[in-house]
Amino acid sequence: MVRRVVSLYPTVIQRARPAWGAIYHGSNTRPAFVAMRATLGPQVRRVLARRMLALDPSLVISVHPLLNHITIAAMRAAKRRWPFATVVTDLTHLHRGWACVGSDLVVTPTEQARDALLRRGLDPDRIVVEGLPIGLGFRPPEEGEKEQVRQQLGLRADVPTLLLTSGGDGSGDLLGQVRRLSWRRRPWQVIVVCGRNARLRKRLARLHFATPTLVMGFVDNMPELMRAADLVIGKAGPGAIGESLASGLPMIVTSYLPGQETPNVRFVEEAGVGVYAPHPDKLLDTVWRLLQEHPDELRLMSEAARRMARPGASLRIARTCLDLCYSAASQVRR
Repeated sequence: MVRRVVSLYPTVIQRARPAWGAIYHGSNTRPAFVAMRATLGPQVRRVLARRMLALDPSLVISVHPLLNHITIAAMRAAKRRWPFATVVTDLTHLHRGWACVGSDLVVTPTEQARDALLRRGLDPDRIVVEGLPIGLGFRPPEEGEKEQVRQQLGLRADVPTLLLTSGGDGSGDLLGQVRRLSWRRRPWQVIVVCGRNARLRKRLARLHFATPTLVMGFVDNMPELMRAADLVIGKAGPGAIGESLASGLPMIVTSYLPGQETPNVRFVEEAGVGVYAPHPDKLLDTVWRLLQEHPDELRLMSEAARRMARPGASLRIARTCLDLCYSAASQVRR
């Protein structure tokens, strides 16, 4: 049953986003969260307990809000207690599932996330702000690297470049956005990443745009694509925002998943690292303003992104979790 629910995620976010928002907010009340744990928890708890007993790990790490309390329950079922760390992967307003008092360590990406957990009653001594865990390859380009990567992609080195993404499942109105930005001749070029949305990729590949447009599917070179770009356009997922910040790129947010991503739009705008343009016409006006009319605004947003970035967050998180592991091991020895 749990696998079935998880498998529905791509379909829901593409076709019924309001339904996902209702699920998120509905599960974020205490009675609903308790009921959900009682319904789905037992089968997951049994699997986790068996797995942890078989592996006997030195450390258990959770990166999903619905697994924290169940993991603690699985340890009780296994009659063992392993060091347990929670790594929060949402930016500001958090689902109550993240607030697990049984966690020995909780790593958050922002001070806002830390404050949200404190309001839920977590021990401040167990909360550490380290940034969002993203790939270490995300960084600003070195001198001349932007132009070099563009040439490797078959693009012009001297033309402003837009990077359009919409998550790994290619949700959102990418088709409408690309048409608005590329159908007529524009003073920029476009990279479109469709993710696992093969149908959209094929449809875009059949079109002939007046503006140079590179259409790609699911990629494993997103850090390089970001180093080729001047501006990222996509939905307000925490990973996409973190990767843009680490790359020193301003962001135009075109959509968000109701629920956990809703506050991210405000986070981007208040930090001065991006703007919200939910409709293709507004998107075109915003791109034109930033690239053609007010390039200083784009530069200031890029500088703000670099100031907010937490480079090397993944390494710091790993080190913090290892410290917990070593501390637990030393206590056992004593």
